Amino acid sequence: MPTINLLSVDRALERRLVEAVGEHVEVEMIQSLELADLSAPGLIVIDHASVPSERSLASSIGQVLHGAPGRSVVVATDDMYAEHVLGAIRAGAADVFARNAESRQIGEVMTRLLNTALTAQGRLGRFTLVLGTDPEAMAVLATDMALAHSRNETPSLLIDCSLPSSTAEAYLDLKVDYGIAAAVADLGRMDTSLLSDALARHEASGLSLLTFDGGTGAEPTGIGPSDIVGLVQLLRASFGQVVLGAGSLRHPGLLRELAAQATAVEVVCSQSIRELDACRRLLEKTALDTATAARQRLIVWDYDPRILLDGRRMADVLGIDAVLGVQVDRVRARNALNAGRPMLLDREAGPYVQAVRRACNIAAPVTGARLRIDRMRQAVLRRMEKRA
Repeated sequence: MPTINLLSVDRALERRLVEAVGEHVEVEMIQSLELADLSAPGLIVIDHASVPSERSLASSIGQVLHGAPGRSVVVATDDMYAEHVLGAIRAGAADVFARNAESRQIGEVMTRLLNTALTAQGRLGRFTLVLGTDPEAMAVLATDMALAHSRNETPSLLIDCSLPSSTAEAYLDLKVDYGIAAAVADLGRMDTSLLSDALARHEASGLSLLTFDGGTGAEPTGIGPSDIVGLVQLLRASFGQVVLGAGSLRHPGLLRELAAQATAVEVVCSQSIRELDACRRLLEKTALDTATAARQRLIVWDYDPRILLDGRRMADVLGIDAVLGVQVDRVRARNALNAGRPMLLDREAGPYVQAVRRACNIAAPVTGARLRIDRMRQAVLRRMEKRA
């Protein structure tokens, strides 16, 4: 949980900060920086009224910056004249707010700076980018991978960039009214509370969903590649796993930036020479650097060993080392999409589920006979220990 360390003795100011940032941020009032717990990402607020009269505000700011390198410092003051505000900024303060300001005004300042602190100081969640030229296959695989992570008790978010409408929305049988354009507009005030209220949530798994169109059926306007890259980075501070299905995204610069940020890049392609050539052209246009290219893996969608164009040959054409084949029952896949019941939740889709879990590096759950054998082994070991 992010923390705001308040250097003050004013309980009223502490209460206003608590009201401003909500329950998802801890506010800790301290009288000395040596008492601060700086293990979590956060900010330091200096109460100007608590600065000793023999010391200047500028020297106090400098001392805090020296004692907590990398942390942003905010000043709460009764003196909001331009000269004094500029003086605090020149001394190193990230922002200044009035001590008697309303909670909403304080919250706007705190949320903006906390978001920056989370991305700069916090531990970002893993990010998987799913690329390819078949939007439906991409969306289905990205959704099932995100579901696998979520069911593995990892707070997970799926970002589906399918157009004209979200394939993941239909596959999960959800109604979405919050999209990327709205999320970009909320960047300045985005926090865990806002995300929990705004994002669609799949109740059976706990997976959160953000779509490109936001339920409008149209491509969002007024946002650029840098907005999307910044949004993804901020969202990674709130989720343990973010999976982005590239869907209709084709901007080479945007895909390159997303791939550079990703911890894994999955390239989805079926055993078709035409689709393979389309994927090759996509990767050539994206022009990934060497380090990013090393994180790629080819997912052979609807894999069939009888087809002569095997995964290893396809990977060689694309310049990718790692390969994983995913066998798909086409009838089951079509029924799952039409009914809004993902294959990962289908008990009869065993081989497909195992392949998706393997792609996510998630061990198979211990069940049935294997569980009974493990329990028997533990019982035998306990008896042997008693005899010893």
